[in-house]
Amino acid sequence: MSLKNVQKAYEKVGAEDPLWAILTDNKKRGNKWDPEEFFETGRNEINSVIAYLESIDVKINYGNAFDFGCGVGRLTQGLCYHFDKVTGVDISDSMIAGANRYNKFDKKCSYITNTEPNLKCLSSNTFDFVYTNIVLQHMAPRYQVEYIKEFFRILKPGGKALFQVRTPIGSSPKPGSLAEKIHNFRKERLKPFWKSIRGRPPIQVHTISPQIVEQIIAECGATILDVKVVDKRARRWHKNLRYCAKKPI
Repeated sequence: MSLKNVQKAYEKVGAEDPLWAILTDNKKRGNKWDPEEFFETGRNEINSVIAYLESIDVKINYGNAFDFGCGVGRLTQGLCYHFDKVTGVDISDSMIAGANRYNKFDKKCSYITNTEPNLKCLSSNTFDFVYTNIVLQHMAPRYQVEYIKEFFRILKPGGKALFQVRTPIGSSPKPGSLAEKIHNFRKERLKPFWKSIRGRPPIQVHTISPQIVEQIIAECGATILDVKVVDKRARRWHKNLRYCAKKPI
């Protein structure tokens, strides 16, 4: 799925039902999320992230933070309770418009639309902390690779990145095989189709191998500080990993 198609899908839901599109609780569908309750989930998530970093003795400079795939700013605003300045970036203009409407932190919190397969809209060595959760998995692996590289470019020396990816369990189908064709058809055609039928964003979910993620981090000269499985229940075909890595000083 191209970034253009991802953008198109989120422009639509960002205009129609943005809070539900980010936290897809069926009871909240149809603009039934209470904004205060919605943004409280972001505060709680960031509080748990800060507690996790403290538990593994990772020191953070609470200056400038970055939220990748910010949507309407659920986590961006959560970060504002801890950092001096926070920037959120999203692929959708409609999501960014919502983020600006809900912004409680004035100039401390800023938002940017970025539709490029990179983060050239941001300067190198700018952020003390980069965070993203349940975002990269909605992009094809080639885009995930480039964005992870960009995380380390925009981090200040010694800055920390905390990001989640979905990784496969077991071996992948042999390239060119019938099994691979069936797998790709289900992922790229069938599942998005059924999501559309059910009124959900037709967004694909992609995996990327831990070996590739670790290679990217190494090539950026960064150091992995911790890797954690963040699934609430065991899954058969994939698992969600959260990487904590440090850019060299």
